[in-house]
Amino acid sequence: MLGVAVSGDGHDPDSGGVRPEGSSVPERAAIEEQLARILISPPFANSRRSQQLLKYLVDRTLAGDLPGLKERTIGVEVFGRDLEYDTSADAIVRVRANELRKRLAQYYERYAAGDTVRIDLPPGSYAPRFSWLNPVETAAGKAERGEPEAVSPSPEHPASTERWPRGRKLRAAVWLAALVLVVAAILLLPWLEPDIERFWGPVLAAPQPVLVCVPARERLFLDDRVRDALLDAGRSPGQPRSLKLEPGEVVAVPQGQMSVQNVRAILSLSRFLAERRKTVQFRLIPEVAFEDIGQSAVILVGAYHNPWAEQMARDLRFAFESRGTGSREVSWVRDRRSQAEPEWIVHKLWPYAPQPVDYAIVTRLFDRSSGRVVISFAGLNGFGTQVAAEFLTGRRYWSEFARLAPKGWERRNCQIVLETKVVGLVPSPPRILAIEIW
Repeated sequence: MLGVAVSGDGHDPDSGGVRPEGSSVPERAAIEEQLARILISPPFANSRRSQQLLKYLVDRTLAGDLPGLKERTIGVEVFGRDLEYDTSADAIVRVRANELRKRLAQYYERYAAGDTVRIDLPPGSYAPRFSWLNPVETAAGKAERGEPEAVSPSPEHPASTERWPRGRKLRAAVWLAALVLVVAAILLLPWLEPDIERFWGPVLAAPQPVLVCVPARERLFLDDRVRDALLDAGRSPGQPRSLKLEPGEVVAVPQGQMSVQNVRAILSLSRFLAERRKTVQFRLIPEVAFEDIGQSAVILVGAYHNPWAEQMARDLRFAFESRGTGSREVSWVRDRRSQAEPEWIVHKLWPYAPQPVDYAIVTRLFDRSSGRVVISFAGLNGFGTQVAAEFLTGRRYWSEFARLAPKGWERRNCQIVLETKVVGLVPSPPRILAIEIW
């Protein structure tokens, strides 16, 4: 058995493991073939980061570079971090290594039938461990047990002449196929990870739970007498009425009301993060302190009644503006770089008149000091917020975004303006109107 076991960042030559550079050619080929099978398997096919990390660790181990398998080195060479980055504040290597262990466990639980090699990443180590499920036979191993070597092909041994070359050709074909798969995986790695995962990568890599800030409005409860009187007055507009309120007939409940569209947006977001096994903390806006914003990745839902979202958008290119109140309110998306009149306008149509269109803004910002990520999404009305959440959590929308965005957008700030047509109470899929990357 070829074993490589490393604790921490070092290597103990007396630990019983065999150095990879001392392995035979068939052993090395079998490991490389197993690596290729794992990289294209379902647990790894949609995770470019896990593919990159596993291939890097196996290649370094086979090359005998065990002392180089350190957290900082991996962060720099695999995940593009600066040479002096703070490993205590940025735990991407540890997080991705834990994810890699889970994906390996999934592979060997469901997809390892017929494998001859098992590749594990022991806890607390960045050096893979190789175990033979079906040991590779060598001539030296047979000689130790006194078994004769294979008979050389000759006219006197026609059966051997037929079988032996065929076996050698088969093994050569397997090694060649494995090499082709490994090369193909390397060339395809930049395109294997879906674009939506590239956008969410900084949030998912953060070790802390994601903080989702949820807006809610004050809710009024009316006594039946008051409600009936108001409804009756609404049927005869223009006629003066007087209504005397008794104590307790109107009760205001703080943070007691949330729109259906906001609820749908939050459910989409919760499902998306749960599928990626990301812990989430939901808090109402008044429950969020300034210290909370800097402690973890933050997602801000809605723009109105959300002071954190309003503050974040203060100096950005795209922002919401409005004038008037109630039935006379008009809102729009302002492009602060343009002097032209706004084009993306919505009459608030208060309270429930038909609404033909809505617009939304999705924003992602990186905090330069802490490296934390803040994502904000909101619509002029609730329909915009709902489709913004659909855009953020729907893989099919991100190929167009990646096509329009400049190279390197994954680690840069961005704003996206979306449009949705509304038919009745059903919004259409979002459409990208504008993108700003900086």
